Amino acid sequence: MKSKTPNSIALLLGAATIGWVDGGCSPPASPYPDVTSFCAAKAKAECQVALVCAIDQGACAEYRAGLCEQDAANAIASGIRVYDSANVPACLAVLNAAYGNESSKILFNQLFGSGSITDLCERVFSGGVPKNGSCESDYDCSQDLICSLPPGATMSICAPATDLTAGAYCSDPGSVCPTDTYCSNSGGPYECQPSAEAGAPCSSAPPCVSTERCVSGVCTTRAAVGQACATNDDCSPEAPYCDPNAGNICTIGLTFAVGSSDCKAYLPGGPGEAPDGGSDASGD
Repeated sequence: MKSKTPNSIALLLGAATIGWVDGGCSPPASPYPDVTSFCAAKAKAECQVALVCAIDQGACAEYRAGLCEQDAANAIASGIRVYDSANVPACLAVLNAAYGNESSKILFNQLFGSGSITDLCERVFSGGVPKNGSCESDYDCSQDLICSLPPGATMSICAPATDLTAGAYCSDPGSVCPTDTYCSNSGGPYECQPSAEAGAPCSSAPPCVSTERCVSGVCTTRAAVGQACATNDDCSPEAPYCDPNAGNICTIGLTFAVGSSDCKAYLPGGPGEAPDGGSDASGD
């Protein structure tokens, strides 16, 4: 049998490519084409907790899907953010990692921070505000820009993040001072200056160092495990989550057991709202 020449192989590949472009072979459609399909999948992942909590999985899924749809409506209400199905798999992966295998705990760093449940699931509703455009949160901004309030300004804008060192000038949008410092001018140029120490006067400027919280204008030790809080910022590093389901006390994160307050949050009529503006126990 006569073998194919390189030219004949090229012709065959070209024909196959044309067939794909013309619709003979289409790329697979997203399994999450809309918010409803995303919220159903998200609720299914979260409601793996039903096995540990001994609650009805169907009731959990219906309730959590409803919360997800409310969150979605809030996310896109301004018209800045839109549903992006390409970001759904990352959200579902981190949810399954946290809730799967009959997990009885979800720690604070799984709930909040870069690559967390909150972070990756917020990115399902992506923003497209360009550099120097006005914003309300990092998720309004396109790509890796952050929502930054420049010193002395009244409106936050999207800008590239720039990590600084103590004492560095910080007047440019996107400047990020290191832990336990803040951007202040004190009558001169804006610089990363030390935050207020324990027992010192405090406000939004100066804020307290990371081990303290501002109470009645004075830097005070952050709340320990089981103590009352209003936001996560009130809690110590050992118990960094202000758990609304447990009556706003500092905990390590979500803890699941039959009859626990965190389990009850996965059914209608469950306790509390998540702190720091979140609308449910997973902080979405």
